[in-house]
Amino acid sequence: MTLNTLVRIRTSVLFLCLLFSSSSLLAQTLNAVYAGTAYEYDQSSDAGAMVRTDYAYYFRPNSSFCSGLDKADWQKRIDGTYSITGNQLKMKFLNDGSEKIILLSVTGETGQSGAATFVRLNISTAVPNGFYKFVRSSSKADGFYFTDGKFKRTATLTTLSGGNANSGNGGSYSINQGQLDLKFDNGKTATYSLFTSPDKKQIVVINGDIYYLDEEEMAKHGDIAKPTTTTAAPIVTTTTTTKSNDILEAGMNLMKACNQTHGGKSLDALTSLKAVMNTNNLTLTMTADFNRQVVRLESSLQGNVILLEQMEGNSGWSFDGNGYVALSPQRVTELKRYLYCGILGLKAGVLEKSTATLQTTQYDLSSVMVTVNSVRAGYIINNKANKLEALIMVDPLSGTSTFTYSDYKKTNGIMLPYTEIMQSGKHAQTITYESYDINPSFPASSWAKPK
Repeated sequence: MTLNTLVRIRTSVLFLCLLFSSSSLLAQTLNAVYAGTAYEYDQSSDAGAMVRTDYAYYFRPNSSFCSGLDKADWQKRIDGTYSITGNQLKMKFLNDGSEKIILLSVTGETGQSGAATFVRLNISTAVPNGFYKFVRSSSKADGFYFTDGKFKRTATLTTLSGGNANSGNGGSYSINQGQLDLKFDNGKTATYSLFTSPDKKQIVVINGDIYYLDEEEMAKHGDIAKPTTTTAAPIVTTTTTTKSNDILEAGMNLMKACNQTHGGKSLDALTSLKAVMNTNNLTLTMTADFNRQVVRLESSLQGNVILLEQMEGNSGWSFDGNGYVALSPQRVTELKRYLYCGILGLKAGVLEKSTATLQTTQYDLSSVMVTVNSVRAGYIINNKANKLEALIMVDPLSGTSTFTYSDYKKTNGIMLPYTEIMQSGKHAQTITYESYDINPSFPASSWAKPK
């Protein structure tokens, strides 16, 4: 092998490395919108009523994002900054410092954050033909017909811009780089932001609200060409006309199917558990005895225990090295998550004591409200895989916390998450599980108070 050959090989290797490096760098920024609808639990409702919330964020290549897509300055408006680490899209809002994390799929075309499934859309240069409907939690709806440069508004309620639109208002439109300009037949004009995607014609995002394609309504209007795409994911929500027994049975059937995916008999046979996890430079060690209904959580910093908490039944204590303090009712409820909720809430013994009500089904995800031992939680279940995607803890005092699960691995026959994104209030944190110990034996001294 000559020196020239070696030089050519080294140059080729270096060039390939640069290509991979450039691709990696490009993947760290975005020029797209991620939009998702979540039907979240109303904290003020004892019945666990659902409230629709749309999330839409415009991410720019300069690592900034805009959440105010209904604002006139959305193209330049900066509401926060973002970064991408692995499959985590981490957002930080400028106004209050709050955080949000979206777990992206392998392709980046979808994402998950709590109850919301996000889809990636582009800055629009064209508007797909069709009727797009926006349904509010109050069951009221309004929509747009788009066809070949013409539009028709079908609303008799408050419009996106805050005015009133009468049924049938229409005119012509133009679109340029995500800016939708409407010219009504009566001479009035309006400007909205609009995002769509050639391969996702079942939804459009207008001024930050998500409108879904309604082919049944579109079929009533022969002047609108039917798009060659799959229909929108149906939104099934429970109503007062839905039979209670039906939604209870459907909810429990989903939970039982999820039980089988996550271990079935192996999960049901779980009597004790030890988990070691890391978050924010802390090491957390959780031990639980499901027969005794006791949970112990140890928080360590650089190998030194800084806090010890233990809950048994409906009470407990904490120890910080100086003295003991009784756990608040709110903290007791939070620790009960390790006994009754998430993967542990899928155990047959827990399901026997639970009521499970199907709330919504959309994008192959179902939302099930579960109540067990006075603890209420929402389960987001993947219908195709019968897998638990997220958990929503509802507490009137502490608010709502969501846990989004990923990196599942089978451990002693049980499918367990090794990564968990916790969103509580303004902050989001990543919890990585180092290890699980299935059915360990705990001597009585394991639950003794430190001296």
